Amino acid sequence: MVTNMKLHAILHTNWLATFRLNYNAGGWKAVWRMPIRVYGSLKVRLRGKILLPSDAGKNMLVIQSDHEDYTASSGRAELNILGTWKLNGSLRIGPDSCIAIDKGALLETGADTYLGRDTQIHCYHHISIGNRVFAGEMYVCDSTVHRILLDGSPKPLNGEVFIGDGAYLGFRTILLKGTVIPPESVVGSGSVCTSDYTEGGAGKLLICGNPAVVKTQAVTAKF
Repeated sequence: MVTNMKLHAILHTNWLATFRLNYNAGGWKAVWRMPIRVYGSLKVRLRGKILLPSDAGKNMLVIQSDHEDYTASSGRAELNILGTWKLNGSLRIGPDSCIAIDKGALLETGADTYLGRDTQIHCYHHISIGNRVFAGEMYVCDSTVHRILLDGSPKPLNGEVFIGDGAYLGFRTILLKGTVIPPESVVGSGSVCTSDYTEGGAGKLLICGNPAVVKTQAVTAKF
């Protein structure tokens, strides 16, 4: 059984992308230790930098992870790193996801975090995802990309997005600039988040709707 699992991993690893990402993150030492592993097809544009913790172990970051293998991958996975991606611990990203980090932008991801298939993260300024976060298919963007006028005055183009430790984000949630999800909170499937929800309490909130609002403070989210 163990032999079959190892053989499956070897045969399905995208060795070219795995080598490239590891070399970017730490040179030949990282290539030897292989803290980053890519499965399946991945379109890569890499002019920025991946930062790993000093104690990064093997398979700390797995892209196109088989923790979601209930349907075949469509092969749409993409990694576009022009800025900085700082990893603070183990991260699993499901198939067909897209991570895009603009020049000068910073994406931070925590430990023991799982991002579901078809996840899209578009980072133009600063996005921070905490430890032990579990998210279904989600869309996160910290910019309006184009200028928006309010009473004739332009609104800021970019903002920040923070997801607290232990948060659970339901299927197809959308998080836009200015969103802050308190630790151990639950965001309902299909919700569109645009606010700092810490104003609703210190944490353990249920956040739902379009636009999303705090429904209750009696939620316990432990995963």
